Amino acid sequence: MAEKRKINWLNTLFLTITPLVGIIGTVTLCMNGKVAWQTWVLAALLSFLGGLCITAVYHRLFSHKAYQAIWPVRLFFAVVGAGAFEGSILEWCTDHRNHHRYVDTEKDPYNINQGFWYAHIGWLIYLDPSKRDFSNIEDLQKDWVVRFQHRFYVPLAVIFGFVLPMAIGALWGNALAALGVAGALRITFNHHGTFFINSLCHYMGKRTYAPEQTARDNWLTAIFTLGEGYHNYHHKFPLDYRNGIRSYHFDPTKWVIYSLSLIKCTSNLKRISERKILQYRLRAEETKMKAHKPSFVAQTIAPLKETIFTQIEKIEKLEADLVSLKNDKIKYVQGKLDEYKKKLQDYASQIKSAEQELATALKTWKNLSSIKQLQVTA
Repeated sequence: MAEKRKINWLNTLFLTITPLVGIIGTVTLCMNGKVAWQTWVLAALLSFLGGLCITAVYHRLFSHKAYQAIWPVRLFFAVVGAGAFEGSILEWCTDHRNHHRYVDTEKDPYNINQGFWYAHIGWLIYLDPSKRDFSNIEDLQKDWVVRFQHRFYVPLAVIFGFVLPMAIGALWGNALAALGVAGALRITFNHHGTFFINSLCHYMGKRTYAPEQTARDNWLTAIFTLGEGYHNYHHKFPLDYRNGIRSYHFDPTKWVIYSLSLIKCTSNLKRISERKILQYRLRAEETKMKAHKPSFVAQTIAPLKETIFTQIEKIEKLEADLVSLKNDKIKYVQGKLDEYKKKLQDYASQIKSAEQELATALKTWKNLSSIKQLQVTA
């Protein structure tokens, strides 16, 4: 007999009352003309900052260690991030690491296979904090910033979630409106932005890199979550500090992390190589095409994929040999510079030739995979 779920009344009441106060309060105040334009600006700024705390720090820094940050940056985002009311860093990260480790299984905290609304918000309604196992975040417990935020999470959340917006709104005589709009409504907006990554991004979108998973790339959610919507990519490459890897992908979080690296506030920004990304994308496309045209894939697509992969390996081997040659330059200093220069030219020529062959093979792949009958949605 299945264990009966117990409702977490603290979560349930907060997730119910906060939206009601935010929405009804904001509508009422707007109807009476009591929301100053400065309050809307404040709400937008706090929403961006609160969202960034979750995406850049809770998620990419602490959950996945996709980069490193100096302690003042970690401390600032940790204390301000408490105001998003998504739990402490330790609580958020243990759940999220389990999500990645056990995705789409019964051990996945927000398993989409239990239903859209369960993944979206239901798992929080039935969450039993006493069953959390923090053994998967022992590394985070060594960070004093994380320990500090966890210990004082409740007062920090109240201060940065509600008291601060009210205090700032009071500067232009709009404290109550600021509590409703920049406090409750803003928290609700940030909540459901995060929740849609757990639900909608496992329900609608493209599976470009990992067709075996429910995680999907959804550009629309990226707009509301500061770049978190490219979820299929993230599940395949969680160590990358980026979610949107293309220049046209909307991912403000990666822009902030990169900008902070320019002033030495962040470092060791991890990126997956373009060639590795390409290999996984081609494997995913082959899998999708195989379901519709198995014989064509076996006879044409699979051999072409192997040709492409062989060219990639060849280029990487040549580049590694070139680096080794440059490191051994000292051996050629005395009377062998001409030999050294010739070897450099040979490697450059071979790499260029291999890249041209790769480009030709990829063009052939694109033409074949774009045939109308092979078009497959995720």
